[in-house]
Amino acid sequence: MTAPKVGLIGAGNMGQPMALRLLEQGVDLSVCDRNPAALEPLVALGAHVCADPQALADRCELIIASMPSREASLAVALGERGMAAGKALRVYIETSTLGSAVMDKIATGLRSKGIGLIDAPISGGPPAARIGKLAVLASGSEADFGYARATLDLLAAKLIYLGAKPGISQVAKIINNHVSAAGRMAVFEGLTMGIKAGLDPKVLNEVFNAGSGQNYTTLHKVPAAILSGSFKFNGPLSIGLKDEALMLEEAERHGAALWLAPRILELYREAAAAGYKDEDSMKMFLFMQSQALPDGGAKLAAQWSTDGR
Repeated sequence: MTAPKVGLIGAGNMGQPMALRLLEQGVDLSVCDRNPAALEPLVALGAHVCADPQALADRCELIIASMPSREASLAVALGERGMAAGKALRVYIETSTLGSAVMDKIATGLRSKGIGLIDAPISGGPPAARIGKLAVLASGSEADFGYARATLDLLAAKLIYLGAKPGISQVAKIINNHVSAAGRMAVFEGLTMGIKAGLDPKVLNEVFNAGSGQNYTTLHKVPAAILSGSFKFNGPLSIGLKDEALMLEEAERHGAALWLAPRILELYREAAAAGYKDEDSMKMFLFMQSQALPDGGAKLAAQWSTDGR
């Protein structure tokens, strides 16, 4: 089978490293983004630039989308001069985390134009995208998945097919993000308490990694972003806010009970209100430190305290 002409829209935090990876693997890639500066390194490697989503869909049979918001994803897929109007497009791969309701809407709109959709949210961050080591959770018809697989394989260390219905990958990704956030907040909370008690955070993190407290945050984020003092890893707190709100939305849609997610979302909102919304999510550690008592000891957030402490 002849390889499809591939396009990518959204050359941002995740889209640009994915595009660089595809270009370096020899893919004849067309790209589209409102920010010309984001396209410059791609053009330098031979990418063709299209003016808008429809122009990209008129040129390419397979398109990967990496968009910053639900509104952007809907506009790109179904809006005026969107993907649905393209003459060449056969399969559209949406890598953004949007929630199953929005993915259903995109799938229905594209299907009415004879275009298949692969719901393919990604995990691993920009470093993994750059070297083709993402985890990709794909759902959509087997025929569409087969058409897209060779291209997805260039981006993924783990490509997991979850079934024929677009939207189920969204549920899996949102749950994964929530589990990661819960582990991260627990680590930050524990480090903050340990520092107040006089423990060296480097040594305490070694304790985590030697026992059952080990997780992705203790192995990677604490050394790279906390102990280094950079407080930079993958993205802003606003992404965590979006994802945790999606967790509550999906739970309501599917009738599932939640215990931790509402409290994590509340913590995120408190940090956002304190000025951390557009800061790197690693600075949640600094926010949590700022809320601890200066002389150490226990402190409950006011909403959970029974005695007003």
